[in-house]
Order: sequence, then C-alpha cells, then structure tokens
Amino acid sequence: MAQRTPQVLRLLQYVCVGLALIASVELFKYSFRVNYDWVHCTPVKEQLSQGTSAYKIFSVGGPSCDKRGEFKSIMKKMASDYQPQVDGVSFCIKESKDVPPIHYPTGTPKGKPGYVAYVAYESDSPLISEVCQDATIMHF
Repeated sequence: MAQRTPQVLRLLQYVCVGLALIASVELFKYSFRVNYDWVHCTPVKEQLSQGTSAYKIFSVGGPSCDKRGEFKSIMKKMASDYQPQVDGVSFCIKESKDVPPIHYPTGTPKGKPGYVAYVAYESDSPLISEVCQDATIMHF
C-alpha cells in the first residue's frame, strides 16, 4: 500500500480561500450597513404635540428612494408602531404634488418628501382632524 504524502500546502490553500470568502461577506455586510440610507427609504417620526400619540411620518433616502418606496416605508412604520387592538388609529397621507416621482439627489440635501403621513390613536383624533383638513382621514 502506497503511503500518502502530507498535503499541508493544499490544506493551507483551502484555509486561505475560506478565510477570503468569509472576509468578503463581512466586508459586504459592513458596507451595506454603512450605506443603508443609500439603498432604502428610512422613515422619520416627529411628534406633533407633546404628550399625545400624534406623529408626522415621512421617509428619506438615497436616489433609489422614490415616491413608491416612501409610501411603502410610511405604511410599514404606521403598521408596526400603532396597534389597532389598543385603540383605533386615525391617519391621513398628504402628497406633495410639486415633487417629481424620482426626486432625491445624490448629495446630502435630500429635498422635500413626496408623502407625509399624520397618525394618531382615536383618543387624539381632534388633532388629526385639525392637521388633515384638506385630506381624507382613514381609520383602522
């Protein structure tokens, strides 16, 4: 029976290739996390009045964050932050007609958002009625 020669060099090559693959995946994850706003729309919540559940929600992002992406991220934020089992939710969504469908520039100033939502629980519905006078108020 022939004796096998040690294949240390081959093992070292496999280990180096495996480490290079792991490093490339980690580098991709790090660069994606750093540039998340470039790829996705990030919803922003601003409280309308102190001590209420009323918020103004809009989205910001990079060039790929168009009006469609804004609308989707606003709806996801509303659905995750407000629980209809606790109390009914009133909201309206206003569209900025002067903002084109693809509107975020490449630099830091992001411009005006295409959609702005005003959301509150039913207990704060008078505040939403006041803010949403020229828009349809929806409930869930």
